[in-house]
Parts: sequence; C-alpha cells; structure tokens
Amino acid sequence: MGERLPEAWMVEWHRNRRVEFPLRRWSFLQFPVLLGLGPSLLLMGRLPDMLDEGAWRYFGYLIIVGYAGIAIAVAWQLITQRPYVVVDRTGVRAGRRFMPWTDVGSIGLIRGQNPFRELPIHPKNVWAKDLVLSRQHVNDLAAFRSWLDELLAEHRQVAQEGGVE
Repeated sequence: MGERLPEAWMVEWHRNRRVEFPLRRWSFLQFPVLLGLGPSLLLMGRLPDMLDEGAWRYFGYLIIVGYAGIAIAVAWQLITQRPYVVVDRTGVRAGRRFMPWTDVGSIGLIRGQNPFRELPIHPKNVWAKDLVLSRQHVNDLAAFRSWLDELLAEHRQVAQEGGVE
C-alpha cells in the first residue's frame, strides 16, 4: 500500500476504515546492506583463519552465530513485512506504538534527508514522545502527510459535532 497513490489509500479507507502499510522490502534492505557489506566481506575473509587459531576460535564461532541471527531476523521481517503502519478509525499504529486520534496534536513537517526522511506525529501532551513514521512503509511522505491531515481534520470535526463514527 505504501507504493500506491493516495487515491488507493482513500478507497481502502472508505471501504473498511482501515489502511495497512506493510514494510517496503527494498527500503528495509537498502541501507543496512550497503553499510554492512564492506565490513562483513572483510570479516568473512578472515573467518577461516580465526577458526584455525586457538585464541580466536570462539570469536569466530560468535561471529557465525551473530550473522545467522541477523539473517534469521531479516528473513522474518521480509517474509512477514512487519512492523506494519496501520491507520484506522481509532488512530495510528506503528509497530507496537499507538496514538489515538484524540491524542494527536498535529502532523509534523517531514524532516531529514531523502533516504532517511521521517514524518513525526506530535501528541497533544508536550511531554509524550512523537510517533515517527519513515519511508520504510510509505514512499511518498508528503502525500501521506496531507492524507493524514485530512483524516485528522475529519476526526476533529466528528468529535466537535459530538458524533461517533
């Protein structure tokens, strides 16, 4: 859903009042792989020598277990496409963090450079943490911001009128 146009989000919203944005696979893999590829290749080149040496043998096995754990975690996230960003009639959920519409103060400005852009959702309570959404779920953060602004205005209007959705 994050690669689609805002019109598709609205159609899904009007259909069942819930839009799910799964993890975008390429954006999830792009930077960790590029940043870790060089050091990993250098370390993997030294790994056979580490396993032959007595003192470094345990460190070599620890590296193998670490790489296996990382590979399993990445495979799990790519298969399940989690964590999801879910926008529904109760609020916005990003993974385990949830902010109900009644607690949303404003949709912040997009910050950061292009690959690491973030969209903060500011709560009404100034001491509470922002709910930060990234490009890992939605490609076009500017369109996502304006869509969330429309939904927030709609929820505030319904709350002002005293109606329940």
